[in-house]
Amino acid sequence: MFIKPKKMIVANWKMNVTSEKDAERLFLSIKNVVSKLEYTNMICCPPHMYVNQVAQHVSNKNYRVGGQDAYPEESGSRTGETSVLMQKNAGAEYIILGHSERRHLETKLDISRKVTAVLEHGMMPIICVGEEQRDKNWKKNLIQQVRDVFNRVPKKEPENIIVAYEPIWAISSDKKNPATSAEYMEALEVIKKELQKIFKTVAAASKIRFLYGGSLDDKNIEDFLKNAEVDGFLVGRVSHDPRILMTMFRLIEDHVQKELFAPKEE
Repeated sequence: MFIKPKKMIVANWKMNVTSEKDAERLFLSIKNVVSKLEYTNMICCPPHMYVNQVAQHVSNKNYRVGGQDAYPEESGSRTGETSVLMQKNAGAEYIILGHSERRHLETKLDISRKVTAVLEHGMMPIICVGEEQRDKNWKKNLIQQVRDVFNRVPKKEPENIIVAYEPIWAISSDKKNPATSAEYMEALEVIKKELQKIFKTVAAASKIRFLYGGSLDDKNIEDFLKNAEVDGFLVGRVSHDPRILMTMFRLIEDHVQKELFAPKEE
């Protein structure tokens, strides 16, 4: 039986570190705590140019390094691009793809090609999907996003795929409209049903890991931990705040421990 690994926090630093020294300092400020966690691991995703600097400090299975995006071709006349292979050689093991902040720059084919390249290089894609509005067509739009990516990628080794539900309407620095665990679960059901159709097996969808991302912090993470089937979280706004991250790690650890050691009902 396939057993999913620990809860995961993907820390997308975006452009919030501006030097190697800052990247190193931020990673080291949380490294020792993460290395001692029992039920949680962290994927740190710095800007491309700092991936190698951060990866040099990876010495524990509880934390790994990822890239924020990558170009599918290995080399060539692609000014300004960073290839999947470059990210891998720099120390990245995961790549965020289809993020809402990049989606307007990419075609549907671009994202599926990137997913395929990441898998072919033995890395793990973190595929972001999510509707712009929770309107009458939201399910249809979400299904189409899933089809656009997965209809064109290899259907083997689903355990190497991570899907992050990232509703665009819930992403906001003022946190006025975050999604709830109930809304996440509703979307998860839609995504899983479509993946079962695409992979032609129920087992495949059960092996894929599912994250939530969108105005998540230490204040609302407990709602998802207690009321949702979630394998982890993609965080951006708080990803470079060690204090908030530490609190989120503690809440995850406490929740998982309570679940594991809760008395079984007769």
